Amino acid sequence: MRKYLILASLLLTGCATSPQDCDLHAQDPSFITKLSCTTSGGYRQKVDEQERQVLQSQRDNKIAQQDLADTQKRELAASQKLADEQTRLTAAQSDLVQTLKKLQSSNVNNKQRQQEIKQLQELQRQSQQSHSDSEITAIEKKIAEAKKRVAALEQANALQ
Repeated sequence: MRKYLILASLLLTGCATSPQDCDLHAQDPSFITKLSCTTSGGYRQKVDEQERQVLQSQRDNKIAQQDLADTQKRELAASQKLADEQTRLTAAQSDLVQTLKKLQSSNVNNKQRQQEIKQLQELQRQSQQSHSDSEITAIEKKIAEAKKRVAALEQANALQ
């Protein structure tokens, strides 16, 4: 009879252990706790829970890596676009300086020439403050128009 009481108490102890009580890394758990966790499946539940956490962490890590790669691609594209815009702006400013020098060195000596020089100088100031693609495009158009006007002034002066 005494054997049955001990066996019954062990079985009841096993039922009383929850999965949270079954720590795989616990320091010196008692024999009854180990037996209880083994028979109740507490250890298995703890292992399953930790495996789920590892899988979730791996999924989160993959998502984070993809986000990082996407961010790096966008950053690279933005840097390339900025470099392209800077190249266009530098070319437009160089073209503007050449047109201004040409006008200043030409033989045209009249009021139109002075107005054109002022307009080109204002355009040069604007180009130094330009940062967006649309501003650079507008300046390029203004430079092209100014070049046409300068050519027309030189032609008119040559005819005189």
